[in-house]
Amino acid sequence: MSLPIPEFKILLYGPDLPPSGVRGRARFEADRLVVQGGGRDISVAASRLSLETGGFDGRQWLVAWQGASGRMTCMLQSKEAVDAFIRLAPDEVAGQLTRTRRALGREKRHFTLGMALLLLVLALPLLLLAGFWVAAEPLAGWAAAQVSQVHEKRLGDVAFAQIHDELRLIETGPAQDAVELIGLRLSGGEPGFRYQFHLAHDDQANAFALPGGHVVVYTGLLKQMTCDDELAGVLAHEISHVRLRHSLRRLIQGLGWRVVLVAALGTGSQGWMGDLLHTLGELHYSREMEREADLGALDLLRRAGLPAGGLARFFERLTQESGQFPVLLASHPANAERLAAIRDALTEHGPYPNQSMDIDWAAVLANVADEDVK
Repeated sequence: MSLPIPEFKILLYGPDLPPSGVRGRARFEADRLVVQGGGRDISVAASRLSLETGGFDGRQWLVAWQGASGRMTCMLQSKEAVDAFIRLAPDEVAGQLTRTRRALGREKRHFTLGMALLLLVLALPLLLLAGFWVAAEPLAGWAAAQVSQVHEKRLGDVAFAQIHDELRLIETGPAQDAVELIGLRLSGGEPGFRYQFHLAHDDQANAFALPGGHVVVYTGLLKQMTCDDELAGVLAHEISHVRLRHSLRRLIQGLGWRVVLVAALGTGSQGWMGDLLHTLGELHYSREMEREADLGALDLLRRAGLPAGGLARFFERLTQESGQFPVLLASHPANAERLAAIRDALTEHGPYPNQSMDIDWAAVLANVADEDVK
């Protein structure tokens, strides 16, 4: 029995493919590169391949060839993919790889000077912000404070547009109505941003917030809830991350100076999209950020006239049932400590108002179940 041929992950681009590309896998078979993605099987002789670097800073590796409908490009999606490509490439491609690496080395030597010249053209605050990529979280926090709300909203809109096609959004129905109704109730008095609440069909028990006010809830999270009070607690938590600019700070820390450019210009490259999807998938907050968002959520719930016990009850029940926190709270190990802090704050604040939202939760869960069948 023959062993499976090693493969590596790629993003495939071409004239008749979506601008955002399609996910796929590739492998070398003898002297040919075999690519599978978007329902296509493509086989290209290694002699027809060319290697390039892409992205603003030249860190993306691209494999290109001329197809029947025009120029085709594969972007290697990770360091592991690059390593696999180097290890598996036939000799003629390995020679190209050596030359491309040498050229990339020369480009990197000139990169610092070119970057400095570019930044001199920009305003001084932008120049200072661009230096954040050499620092950690404290500098990311300082950089976020320099970004205006207008630019933060622009960044969030660009980010959401880039990931829109990756989300299976549910536009209508009781479940989406519940997410939007509660979200707007909680954010109604928030200045600066126009919050937008989205429901995505995904089995993960998760939710996330983008800079500027886009909040996405997965149907897998709704399935774990027993009432709208619990949804209100989670949405208040995500809104607090936006209010406190945690989402912006984490994107700045993860993606560096590209976030500043996207916030200022309102556009992003193919390389930006790939990195953005990866960063959003691992958008973990620090222990202090989660504590701040928990307490901020309690304040939002009180101001909106909604009960706050659902937040602690939901997280505690999931912890007892599954032995772990849901994904949105799994960024650090101090889960018991956070639950205790939420309960202490509830005791300290006294009874919360309870103005009913009149949401039929059975209809919400039935709507989610119907979406699973589609």
